[in-house]
Amino acid sequence: MINGRGYIGLLVGLLILGIWGSGCSNVRRLEKGKPLHNQSAVRIANRYKATVSTADWYGMRLAISTHNDDGNQSFKVNLRLRRDSAIWLSITPALGVEVARIIFTEDSIRMLSKVPGNRFAYLGDYTALEQELGAPVDFKMLQSVLLGQAVQLVTEDDKYISRIDDRNYVLISKYKRRVMRLVGAKDKEILPNAELEIIETTERDERVVGRVMGRSDEEDLLVKRFWFDGLQGYLVQSVFDDLFNRKSIGIVHREHIVEGGGLIPQKTDVLITSGDRTQEILLEINRIRTGRAYDMPFNLPEDVDIRTTF
Repeated sequence: MINGRGYIGLLVGLLILGIWGSGCSNVRRLEKGKPLHNQSAVRIANRYKATVSTADWYGMRLAISTHNDDGNQSFKVNLRLRRDSAIWLSITPALGVEVARIIFTEDSIRMLSKVPGNRFAYLGDYTALEQELGAPVDFKMLQSVLLGQAVQLVTEDDKYISRIDDRNYVLISKYKRRVMRLVGAKDKEILPNAELEIIETTERDERVVGRVMGRSDEEDLLVKRFWFDGLQGYLVQSVFDDLFNRKSIGIVHREHIVEGGGLIPQKTDVLITSGDRTQEILLEINRIRTGRAYDMPFNLPEDVDIRTTF
């Protein structure tokens, strides 16, 4: 007789077999040196959604490092996540003493810095974090990155085209002709691995760029690309090219494990590029637990200074 734990394991096993089974014909094709079968954007998205971890609660132990023009930092993080509600972080450097505690919700950030000589609290929205990273960010994006899920992927209204890139399927957001004029593309489509940069090589090009930028808004000039494993369907990589603000965000997920009824990457690399400034963030999950509700304690000392920036 299968006990409760064994039953859950059996269900997860059946899930993975189902995901694998949907790619069996592709396995045989790749073994023979043939490309993947073409698939529609909706089918690729549906296969991906079957791999998504759906637990209500997550507890993680993370190793995080950051690299930017100001130097490198690394620290350990205890994280507690309640899906679509809150993310709680306790941050410790190598010595193991908590230096900060943060709670992210859908519309607010609360942070308490305990660093000697820089002790303060931040109570506000995501504006300060966006300024720090040099890129737009919100609760849904943070949650998606942590769980290895596609940020802002909506296929019901047919906004994507599907392509094949070696062993992966790629969904590329449909774009207006003005995007092609900005990047100077000769083809009728943007290739999966194309580097999108605004052309500014001649006086004529600069006039074209000026006219296109003046007639566009941010959503018009945002190109989104998602790579999915051709066999199992999980998210491998995302790239967001914001041509309006001349920024790019790349997210790579690696070493997926089964957790919470789906697949979660143990390692995630985020690269944010804005002009000549780059910021790299590397996350590694050292321990994870799902299905248990957690407390998210956050108490402010009476004498702490309240700031509007980090």
